[in-house]
Amino acid sequence: MSIVQLFGKFKQFMKRLFSNWKTRYRLSVKTEENHEEKFTFILTPQRIFVIGGTAAVLLIALTAIIISVTPLKYYIPGYTSLEEHKLYLQVSAQVDSISQLVKQNQQYLDNFYNVINETNIEDENSVVMDKSRRASHELKERNDAEMEAMREVDMQANDLLANHLRTEEENSKLPVSQRADISNVTLAAPTTGVLVQEFDVSSNHYGVDIQNKKNTLITSVAEGIVIYTGFDPLNGNTIVIQHPGNIISIYKHNEVLLKSVGARVNMGEPIAKMGSSGQNRIQSAHLHFELWYNGFPVNPLDYIVIK
Repeated sequence: MSIVQLFGKFKQFMKRLFSNWKTRYRLSVKTEENHEEKFTFILTPQRIFVIGGTAAVLLIALTAIIISVTPLKYYIPGYTSLEEHKLYLQVSAQVDSISQLVKQNQQYLDNFYNVINETNIEDENSVVMDKSRRASHELKERNDAEMEAMREVDMQANDLLANHLRTEEENSKLPVSQRADISNVTLAAPTTGVLVQEFDVSSNHYGVDIQNKKNTLITSVAEGIVIYTGFDPLNGNTIVIQHPGNIISIYKHNEVLLKSVGARVNMGEPIAKMGSSGQNRIQSAHLHFELWYNGFPVNPLDYIVIK
């Protein structure tokens, strides 16, 4: 039978169907013994088509729902098993953790030489940055050559953090009378918000905590050069700026850092966004701001006004 004949028969069938589209038919169900009528249905081709189509759609939808919310989906060829899915999530989390650790260690490596070799930020900045870049480049090559170098970098970073903590602990033992005071200096507030914790040397709290909404802009309190940007588990995303006159400002627990090491910033220029990274007693978004002069912490509230 040719295609033309098939098409002709199909056309005749469709014509007959639509001509009787609303013709009513009686469907009776009778008993075999005495032909007693039990059920009677009045049907039309239109009703049969609607009922059949609705039943098919409902059946398909019900089948899809049962497969998607039950373990039956794991029996579909090509779909991963439950154990493989759990293993994939574990491996993905491990790879993400390793990636974050490598990134953090690389930041420690880059900033370690920038901070150590920074001797005169005003007159020798270009020389220091050149030395830092050469040192970072050499250690990056070693890091690419063998993973052992990464462990050495991690140890160096931990030593740097430990030295910083020891310095803070030693400074906390100094009497207030021995701490330096900044004179004739104009500083702008680093951000806006509510002051939730003040400067307290006796409790080793060398700065002030300012609370506000997440991603609130944080700005530089004065002109200067960024000498450190990085992340550590204790202080979170941190940025340190060297200002003229041996003044250093430190901004901790940021959500995002907007500047990199070596960048020159002006007073009021955005440098980060407020967050709650790192370990801290305040869970909501806030800025921990410190002000250091000649190697000693000073009370920022003596020089800035929080609004």
